[in-house]
Amino acid sequence: MAQPLILFGAGKIAQAASYYFERDSDYRIVAYACDTLFRTSETFLGKPLITADDLPTAYPPAEHTLFVALGYQGINQLRADKVAWARAQGYRLAKYRSPHVLGDYSLGENSIVMDGAAIQPAVTLGDDVFVWGGAMIGHHTHIGDHCWLTGGCAIGGASSLGAGTFVGLNATIGHEIALGERCLLGAHTLTSKPLPAGTVVIAPDTETHRLNVDQFSRLSACFRL
Repeated sequence: MAQPLILFGAGKIAQAASYYFERDSDYRIVAYACDTLFRTSETFLGKPLITADDLPTAYPPAEHTLFVALGYQGINQLRADKVAWARAQGYRLAKYRSPHVLGDYSLGENSIVMDGAAIQPAVTLGDDVFVWGGAMIGHHTHIGDHCWLTGGCAIGGASSLGAGTFVGLNATIGHEIALGERCLLGAHTLTSKPLPAGTVVIAPDTETHRLNVDQFSRLSACFRL
């Protein structure tokens, strides 16, 4: 019998997580929750939307599991705080791993591994880790608690990411690289050396062409009518 599940969140991340939990997990979503300030309706995705203050009474921790489906605001700190709050209320925390991502890896509480990720053997994922489709994690790598691995990122084998680290779209981390806590690696960055805690790595945007699209298409054989 499916276990009753509450998702904390009423935005895009909660909607994305809902798809996976409802598709093939051992859970059945019964309600959503959010802070009072963000409750703009009584329902979300067709289910009751409860304030955090009312949640323990309406959906007792002894009878329900919870998953914190929030983004990376505050370099993942907001989500980490809500995970701590949920535990303090007595809730058990759910986890989800896509059945299409096979492998010898461990997954902590309130963590999610989505379709299309590639996880090599002997990887450990801590609590509250979000792994989006297309992310690749090399063998014997350790991902600390509250990390966010965006689609297309690649992490070399035997590396380690400190708690709260954010890895952007198509960012690459080399083999045996250690990152401190709360590092921020932007899209398309390359990290080949260890980084201390709190480091920010950003790659410049690709420069725009001097021609607009109509001018360029007239000069380009492949786009010419």
